Amino acid sequence: MLQIAALGITCALVVLYLKSINSELYTLALIGSGIILLYSAAGYIADTLDFFKQIIDMTGVNKEYFAIIFKIIAIGYLIEFAAGTIEDFGLKSLSDKLVLIGKLIIIGVSMPIIYAIFNLVSGLLK
Repeated sequence: MLQIAALGITCALVVLYLKSINSELYTLALIGSGIILLYSAAGYIADTLDFFKQIIDMTGVNKEYFAIIFKIIAIGYLIEFAAGTIEDFGLKSLSDKLVLIGKLIIIGVSMPIIYAIFNLVSGLLK
């Protein structure tokens, strides 16, 4: 975890240095830094997925629901990352629109879970 923080600080220093020298390289360095940081966190993501698989196996929860929940979380993080990057470019209004679209996508992806919850509640009320 400390390595990722040090890598993040190093990337930030490189990006700030390139911003003062060349704005074209600044943009590429900013995007590249984000990709490098995401790649460095891949091991932690894999550990988290393994943990959730163990929970699913222990509880017997439907794997389709896990896949949907994981998609929702992934969409949220990716949209937030992209919106933050776009906002760094000075395009706040575009960033806000991307966040809104991400929320609409999350609602659409979560419809099967919402349907299952309504079925469960209606079954309990009968």
